Amino acid sequence: MKLNDHTIGAQLSLGLGVILLFVVVIGVSAWIQTNEFHLQTRELYDHSLIVSRALGRLEADVESMSLHVRDLFLAQDHPQFEASRQMLEIKNSEAGQLFPILYDRHLGPRKDIATLEEAFLRWKVLRDETIRMLQAGKTAEAEARIRPGGVQAVQGEIVRSRLQKVNNIALYKADEFYDAATAQTVLIHRQLIGLVTVILLLFGIIARRLLSGVKGPLAALTTATTAFRQGTLDARCGYASANEFGTLAASFNALADQIETEMKIRTQAAELADVMLRNDDAHAFCRELLKTLLQHTGSQMGAVYFLNDAKTTFHLFDSIGLGACGRATFSAAELEGELGAALASHRIEHIVNIPAETRFSLATANGDLRPRAILTIPVLTEHTVSAVVSLASVQAYEATALRLVNDVWRMLTVRVNGVLTFRATQELARRLDQQNHELDAQKRELLAQAAELTRQNAELDMQKRQLDESNRLKSAFLSNMSHELRTPLNSVIALSGVLHRRLADAIPAEEYGYIEIIERNGKNLLALINAILDLSRIEAGHTEVSVGRCSVRELVCELVEMLAQQAINKNIALLNHVPGDLPVITSDTDKLRHILQNLVGNALKFTERGQVAISAAVRHSEMRIDVSDTGIGIEADQIPHLFEAFRQADNSASRKYGGAGLGLAIAKEHAQLIGGRITVESAPGQGSVFTLWLPLECPADGTRIWPDTAARTEAVERISLAPPAGSAPIPGQGQRILVVEDNESAILQLTDLLTSEGYQVLVARTGQLALDQIALAPPAAMILDLMMPDVDGFQVLKAVREKEQTAHLPVLILTAKHVTREELSFLTSNHVQQLITKGDINKAGLLSAVARMVAAPPAAPVLTSRRRRPARPGKPMVLLVEDNRDNLCTARALLEDRYQIIEALDGREGLEQARTHRPDVILMDVSLPVMDGLEALAAIRADESLRHTPVIAATASAMKGDRETILAHGFDGYISKPLDAELLKKMLDDALDYEVHHG
Repeated sequence: MKLNDHTIGAQLSLGLGVILLFVVVIGVSAWIQTNEFHLQTRELYDHSLIVSRALGRLEADVESMSLHVRDLFLAQDHPQFEASRQMLEIKNSEAGQLFPILYDRHLGPRKDIATLEEAFLRWKVLRDETIRMLQAGKTAEAEARIRPGGVQAVQGEIVRSRLQKVNNIALYKADEFYDAATAQTVLIHRQLIGLVTVILLLFGIIARRLLSGVKGPLAALTTATTAFRQGTLDARCGYASANEFGTLAASFNALADQIETEMKIRTQAAELADVMLRNDDAHAFCRELLKTLLQHTGSQMGAVYFLNDAKTTFHLFDSIGLGACGRATFSAAELEGELGAALASHRIEHIVNIPAETRFSLATANGDLRPRAILTIPVLTEHTVSAVVSLASVQAYEATALRLVNDVWRMLTVRVNGVLTFRATQELARRLDQQNHELDAQKRELLAQAAELTRQNAELDMQKRQLDESNRLKSAFLSNMSHELRTPLNSVIALSGVLHRRLADAIPAEEYGYIEIIERNGKNLLALINAILDLSRIEAGHTEVSVGRCSVRELVCELVEMLAQQAINKNIALLNHVPGDLPVITSDTDKLRHILQNLVGNALKFTERGQVAISAAVRHSEMRIDVSDTGIGIEADQIPHLFEAFRQADNSASRKYGGAGLGLAIAKEHAQLIGGRITVESAPGQGSVFTLWLPLECPADGTRIWPDTAARTEAVERISLAPPAGSAPIPGQGQRILVVEDNESAILQLTDLLTSEGYQVLVARTGQLALDQIALAPPAAMILDLMMPDVDGFQVLKAVREKEQTAHLPVLILTAKHVTREELSFLTSNHVQQLITKGDINKAGLLSAVARMVAAPPAAPVLTSRRRRPARPGKPMVLLVEDNRDNLCTARALLEDRYQIIEALDGREGLEQARTHRPDVILMDVSLPVMDGLEALAAIRADESLRHTPVIAATASAMKGDRETILAHGFDGYISKPLDAELLKKMLDDALDYEVHHG
């Protein structure tokens, strides 16, 4: 094999290998020679140099000892003598240590070292004898020994001569080592020069050979690629070899072949594209397409088949070279013939190597003529074959022809679909032209129908206005019915109450009992009317949701405490199983209270013995509240009707237990309003379980309308303008109250109640008379009805507030009207003190409200001074005033480790405890029974011994502005429930540190 046939890597490896071999030879030779040179140098160091150093040190020690002997003669006293003697011994010892080195490293005769050592030892003996003579006082004799010619001096010269002899031998050996090293260096230089010369010659030969093997192929490749780049597509590289350049040349030639083929295919594809873009007419398009395909693929036959409108058969549309016996149709459903495979696969099918002598016949576009190869090209429209192009050749197709067909397939599909679309468009245009004539007739008919629709729309608009008016009248009806039904009932209830107070002990007990029956049944009827109106408002869509944070546990505790007496009267256990760690939810508190009150009230009503239990738990994203009882139970077929209005499970039960069947209906509607539902499980004689399911988060819509009287009244009480702090209800003492009312029974009731407390009552039966009376002499307060003839209560209130002298006149609303959201907003903005519904008048509550209105507003607390509280022995004392025992227990647990705790369950008890124990600080709930927190605070401030005691308000009211309102009443601090332990302790510590004096 020629060297050029080897790979470039092999050639480079061979040349570099030879050079590397000589480099190795140079390295090995240099290593051997340098190692020899190293050995000679080490011999020179280990023997000649070390021996010379030892002889030098020995000679120095000999001279030093001679000097020290002289110092002995010159010593002035004994210490100097001993010092010189010790130095003499040290030098003698050092000299003695050098003889083993000389024996070991000296290359001359060993006897020379022995003779030297013998002379040195004799010199030592003579020296020691001289020292003894000197110590014995024979100084002259001793001095004679060391003088020139003396025995010790002569022996010293012998030692020195023998030292010189040994030293001369060492120097001679060093010269021998140097001469050998010089000769070795010359030899190494000659060897290196010879080897480097040979390597350079070989490198030149190898480099020349390799360059010639690289430059020749590169020149050939450069010539070929340059010609190809300049457009000579048949340019090829003629270099052939088995090495890399031969492989590169072959790769270039293959690449050039491929590019030439690609260019040819692209040219043909461009010609086909140009042909396909020339015509939109189906016949012209297909004829030109088939001619170009036959030319570029070498086919002898071509045909185009289109799918019919029924999508069942492919019909021959155009062909070239097709005989008379060719197939005119193919079934689309049966997938028959040459089209079958393409229809099934949706790909180009290529049938090849069809033998001429085969006994099988294939139904082709050319009948029974058997070509050598067939190409079937499907045209797809939305995954359906809509046309087929068939080509046939008596010879096998070349790869370039197949490649061309595959490359233009997508473009062919798009253009054929375009032609088919154009064809369909032409057909559609023909049909549209025909339909336009029909549409002209239909247009005239539509114009007539449009006129009819206009008339119907006018009727619908009229019906819509009537429906809106109906809704407005329904709302007005609800408001009027609220007034018209409550007004006569108010008369019955009010007058029966007046008779009940005035005729006590004045008539027989039986007749006095009739009055109680009238009053009790009047209130029952009022409650029924309120329930009916509430249900009507719900059904009319006038009830909305007021969303806020709601503690189910606190709500259940409140209901259990409220209904406890009813359970005790029936000897039934009322159990609260709601866990303390139940989370706070977001819902409408008033509606939730109404639902639970109804469920628990029903459970107590229909339970004769046993228990009623309330439990709650969180399940996923819902809260489940169960009200279970051991009552009479409910039949299964009656459960679906429980929540229907005016329906009860059993008419006999209705007669026995009473009720109109509205409670559960309203409860169901309220539950749906707050996103919840109520389910029931019950069996006759086994009790019932009513379950309220509530979402943890009820979405708020930012609006509020109160569905029942109690809730509406509570709302107005909450938004009333800061009642005067610290004013306890006191008798009227002749203060004038203006009653604006057109109902005589209501006037009689109010007059009776107010005059009995010492108030002077003025009556105005119309709004105008009220305005005239106020202009004449403004009263201390006004009780105003809203629905009156001519000038109603709203107009009176607006006129009063517009005048400066009556802008702050206290006003209490007493009405039977259902107050809408807009009306409630108007009353709030005009500083109404309180709203009370007729029929729900409570004597104590009304008198308390009137007393608060007429009480002189207290002066704002003035911070006059601060002083340190005197320290109480032991822990500070804290008075907790809280009506909820659970909250009381919680506060006691938080504080009892640091404070003395005393407790009270209502405002009056709290005041008595404060006067008895004089606590250091008072933590008081605002909403308390018997005497509320505001009244208790006023009494504390009025007591000289308590007026400086800090009082902190604890309340569940945490809305915006509540803190400022509560502090404005005179409390020294404010904390919201649930209590934060750290915040509470800090507030108590601050209050105990200093107290504020009110001036």
